[in-house]
Amino acid sequence: MRDAILRKSIANHHVLGILICGGKNERKRPFGECGYFRLLAEAGKPLGINIFVFNPKKMNWQRRVATGYIPAAERDSWELVTKPIPNLIYDRCFYNSSNHYLSYRPFLSLLNQDPSIKILGRPLSGKIQTYSILRAHKEITPYLPETVPYQSTAQVFDFIDRYTHIVIKPNGGSHGVGVVAIFQLLKRKGFYIKGRDRKNHAFQTILETKTQLRNWIQQHIGTTRFVIQPYLSLSTPDGQPFDLRILIQKNKEQEWETTGMAIRAGKPNSITSNLHGGGNAHRLLPFIKQHFTPEQVEKINEDIKKLASMVPGFIEENHGTLLELGLDVGIDRNGRVWILEINSKPGRMIFLRTGEHETRKRSIQLPMQYAQSLLMN
Repeated sequence: MRDAILRKSIANHHVLGILICGGKNERKRPFGECGYFRLLAEAGKPLGINIFVFNPKKMNWQRRVATGYIPAAERDSWELVTKPIPNLIYDRCFYNSSNHYLSYRPFLSLLNQDPSIKILGRPLSGKIQTYSILRAHKEITPYLPETVPYQSTAQVFDFIDRYTHIVIKPNGGSHGVGVVAIFQLLKRKGFYIKGRDRKNHAFQTILETKTQLRNWIQQHIGTTRFVIQPYLSLSTPDGQPFDLRILIQKNKEQEWETTGMAIRAGKPNSITSNLHGGGNAHRLLPFIKQHFTPEQVEKINEDIKKLASMVPGFIEENHGTLLELGLDVGIDRNGRVWILEINSKPGRMIFLRTGEHETRKRSIQLPMQYAQSLLMN
């Protein structure tokens, strides 16, 4: 078992390092996710685990130390310290561009290539990689919308010819930024476009010719890697887009556990349901019972349980060790379930929005319990 190999090679330091790629010189909130990391620290106390938050650019590789933060005694504050680079690291780096990632890659490579350091979960690189892995599993394939990497506007027009309505998305994007639906108008010439621009502002427009659409796509995409998919009607009958977030995590037995599920519902007539775009959160069963028949609800539940049990292990077998996954699932008007995205660095704020505080609490405890199973043995 891969986790057993990891366990043997990890020194017994009882410290979990947390990687961040950013930060600012403020005592109260010197980096993003301060609240989450402090909760991790609290969850680690009864387990005998301390946390150390650091930026990989702040490492001194010759001395094997890094400058970073530990929770300070003062509430909500952090203390800047220099400590040995931990042997077990939780990667919570988020990148706002490819250049941002490239600026960190040399430092991340040092950590990844060091045999005495283990990273809790190897990050997935994007939608294309995930699609390529999952399409090899014959039972998962029916849940995958066709996904191709954008290479030219000719591909977009080919997809429009085949599906009439399509979606283009950043390969590595999140929060709905840059996601655009393109609808071919049938009663008049042209194309109706709506979605979110690169600054996450909602917009819509009509372009009358292929040349206009071609120019618009090239400007919107620029040099960013995008994917093309058919447009799926993933909304309620009154036009509210929604999807399902399934949080799946490793537990102290080093086995996958479904921590919780919740619905994210966007603004009416939007194409994204992400909470960062102004959406709302709902508990799963009341929501789907309101919008689907009892027979559909039963089938939806079967499908999502099936995916939650199959997807994490299969990705791990073909990608590398993982700690947790956010499995985002769409449900179309016919009750058919689709895999939309898989996030190897998921958030868990949604469970606060739904009032599921015990689920939220467990989602914080599990990473620390899994870390303990590696550190203490």
